[in-house]
Parts: sequence; C-alpha cells; structure tokens
Amino acid sequence: MASSGGNLVRVGRKPLINYVVACVTLFNSGLEEVTVRARGRTIPKAVDTVGMLRRAFLKELTVKSVDIGSEDIRRRNGREKSISTIEITLSKKSGD
Repeated sequence: MASSGGNLVRVGRKPLINYVVACVTLFNSGLEEVTVRARGRTIPKAVDTVGMLRRAFLKELTVKSVDIGSEDIRRRNGREKSISTIEITLSKKSGD
C-alpha cells in the first residue's frame, strides 16, 4: 500500500467532515486522484468518508482501487499486534 504523501488523507480520530473537506480541497486544487487510508477502528470512518464524498459533494468520483491488508505494530509492552488497514483510491475525471 504505497502512495505519495501529496494526495493522501489519513483517517484518524477527528470528525468525519474533516476528512471529507480535506478530500474536496485536494480535488479542488487540481488533483485527479486522492487516496484515503485508515487502519484499525478508523476503517469504517474511511468508508463513510468516501460514501459521503460520492453522495453529497463530488458525484463524479469513482473508486479506482481498494486495497486491504495488515500491519504489525509493536505495542508498549514489546509485543507485536496485527492491525487491519484499508486504502481507497478515488479518481476524478479531468475536465469536470
């Protein structure tokens, strides 16, 4: 799951609308692709972000790819834990 940092929105603990606005801003700046990335408990929020974008803000968006995977994270106690990840790449047709 690799993506350049300029078109990446990492979903975390902030309100959903923050991530929607971030994506809209990136598309309005001229980018044709934006990637929404989340892991663990924030995966549903990433899916909701994409849904809200397509339903209410940028209806011409298409989902170019969805990648799922897992990362091994070292916890504070030294043990490793596997955390699920998702990366959704959205595409906007040029000229829209």
